[in-house]
Amino acid sequence: MSPLKIFQSLLLISLMGTCFGEKILFLLPLASRSHVHVFEPLMKALGERGHEIVNLSPMESKNMPPTVRQLQLITVEDLTGKMPDPFEQRKLGTLRAMTNSSSIEHMHKACIKFYENPQLSEVLKNEKFDLIIIDIFLNYCVLGVIPHFNASSILVSTMAAPSYLSNIFGNRLQPSFVPCAFLKYTDQMSFLERLINTVLDSVFAIMWDRMFVERSEEMYRKYLPNGDQLPNIAEIQANSSMMFMNSHFTLNYPRPLLPDVIEVGGMHTRPAKKLPKDLDDFLSNSGKDGFILFSLGSVVKAKNMPEESRKIFLNVFSRLKQRVIWKWETETMPDLPPNVKLSKWLPQQDVLGHPNIRLFMTHGGLLSTQESVYHGVPVLGIPVFGDQDLNVMQAERGGYAKMVEIIDITEEKLENTILELINNPTYAQKAQALSKLVKDLPQTPLDKAVYWTEYVLRHKGAPHLRSAARDLNFFQYYVLDVAAVLIVLLVLIIYLISCCCKTIYRRTCGNKATRNVHLKKE
Repeated sequence: MSPLKIFQSLLLISLMGTCFGEKILFLLPLASRSHVHVFEPLMKALGERGHEIVNLSPMESKNMPPTVRQLQLITVEDLTGKMPDPFEQRKLGTLRAMTNSSSIEHMHKACIKFYENPQLSEVLKNEKFDLIIIDIFLNYCVLGVIPHFNASSILVSTMAAPSYLSNIFGNRLQPSFVPCAFLKYTDQMSFLERLINTVLDSVFAIMWDRMFVERSEEMYRKYLPNGDQLPNIAEIQANSSMMFMNSHFTLNYPRPLLPDVIEVGGMHTRPAKKLPKDLDDFLSNSGKDGFILFSLGSVVKAKNMPEESRKIFLNVFSRLKQRVIWKWETETMPDLPPNVKLSKWLPQQDVLGHPNIRLFMTHGGLLSTQESVYHGVPVLGIPVFGDQDLNVMQAERGGYAKMVEIIDITEEKLENTILELINNPTYAQKAQALSKLVKDLPQTPLDKAVYWTEYVLRHKGAPHLRSAARDLNFFQYYVLDVAAVLIVLLVLIIYLISCCCKTIYRRTCGNKATRNVHLKKE
């Protein structure tokens, strides 16, 4: 950061004085790079507004104002270094990959390493916070930090929150039109899909509870001061002030939301900036045919893809008129065609905003999907794990994307899909139309997130936003207890009416029959 920017930030802090002097902890120790990228814009914006920020994250974020103090108690390599090969996990299926015991054990070990770092003890002992913002997805083991500091909290879901997360706020999602995050369903499901969606949604919530909650409670009670007196995870979550969801109704299907569940998807999106010269020369000189961007994100290592798949991509790229910029983890590659350029790191949004881009080949991560829509670029989705299948399915339904399966990809299938997306103008038109929609908002997603963060601070946790639905169990929420009573009453009424009818019948028809018998005898 330049001295001028530092001076401006310090001046801003001094002018704001007591208006924005709150202290905020960003708690995301078990967050991947992409998860950290969700938080960075909010962290920077709040820091620039004079809030004192402490960031507990596995990676250092760049270009932060001096009000942001960053502590790396574990590293990204501690989280991802020993994770199973995602290409092999893909063969197991989404559900089995998500519940893989070795992956879960790896996350628990990373959390122990976080707790055993001496710097954490200093933070716990010497710091006080007005608000804690936490990446809720895999950070259950550190939830005990919230009651330790007796602070308000905002939970952040780095995707459209699954039902087991939104239920915490009384925001129960109907499985009839809200697809489970790990299924390829749309919001218009057949009867069989609704059945599978309902069952799997419930089963996954139970599995998630068994995989993370019980052991996470044991962990923070063991490592935090007075841990045995800390509330359980259900209580901690139930006392949260708000949830931010990294989603947008145009991309993730509309769903009913309570006032303390806020969509802030696309906080990180922005107009393109100038590219480095070597990259700009390669892309700007691509001519009327333009270029293709190919990236599988930060977690999936492209260099680890099966050799057969790598050759399929290379052979297809060599036959294209377009140039290809490929995010690859090494500097060189054997038999690289002249129209393909490798890069270890890419300023993805700046590349997506280049006027010569024709197609974005992506793993379908939510941030990448949001960026492609923001810049109006058609997508070829190659999902690998997690919510990527759903993201690509939603993009395909939106009319600006098509999907290919990485584990059974062929040259013919890949080439035909690329040519269809490039040569059919409908996909680009749909992407550009959707880009206008996501930008047509009264405030940017980042401004929205900043406003509601400060709203929670101003109103001491904003308890007035909480719905009474938080306190209702499943049977009460869906008035199943009332329905049961009404059914019993209805059955009772029907029974009583039936008894009355039988009695009346006996007294009237029975007497007539008796009289008729007597008359016949006479």
